[in-house]
Amino acid sequence: MKEGQENIYYINGRNRESVEKSPHLESFREKGYEVLLLTDPVDELWVQSVYNFQGKTLKSISKGLADAGTAEEKKEAEEQLKEKSESCKSLFEAMQKALDEYVKEVRLSTRLTSSPACLVSDEMDMTFQMEQMLRATGQDVPKIKRILELNPNHEILEKLQAIFAENPVDPRLADTAELLYGQSLLAEGLQPPDPSGFSRKMADLIARSL
Repeated sequence: MKEGQENIYYINGRNRESVEKSPHLESFREKGYEVLLLTDPVDELWVQSVYNFQGKTLKSISKGLADAGTAEEKKEAEEQLKEKSESCKSLFEAMQKALDEYVKEVRLSTRLTSSPACLVSDEMDMTFQMEQMLRATGQDVPKIKRILELNPNHEILEKLQAIFAENPVDPRLADTAELLYGQSLLAEGLQPPDPSGFSRKMADLIARSL
């Protein structure tokens, strides 16, 4: 464990391969933080009951805001995102509207360094894995909307801002929002809600870029 690491971080997933490639790990890996990879369904119940170990809190890196780094690093990252978040506010509202059935918010990420987007759960919501596990046991669980986080330094965001500035109702904005949502699901080993629609939009995007 890295010296000064305040929490014991973990991530749940369907298998080791998908978890190791998860975009949620990017900033933690870059900063040298150790993260527990939990792939057994029972692990989800275990972390809900243990809470802490040897004085350190167990914290999911796919919930809430990423907090890897020293207090100074976190403050600096927060200040850098504050201004950019304000400039993206209207764009994110438009994207969230396009994805309203699936996500509760679109915001900038502090956990991404190379991937364009990822999905996270709100701090007080159950994780997607817990939701799936309860459904598998026949329990009636309401669908929980997640949060779509975008990489503030990715070229895709820059192009979305330019498109929005020129035309706030450009259909490419909604299409790209759906593609980013679908891509974020695929990164977790899951299917987009409309696989055929996702494929059509992806084919259209490839055709336009050629």
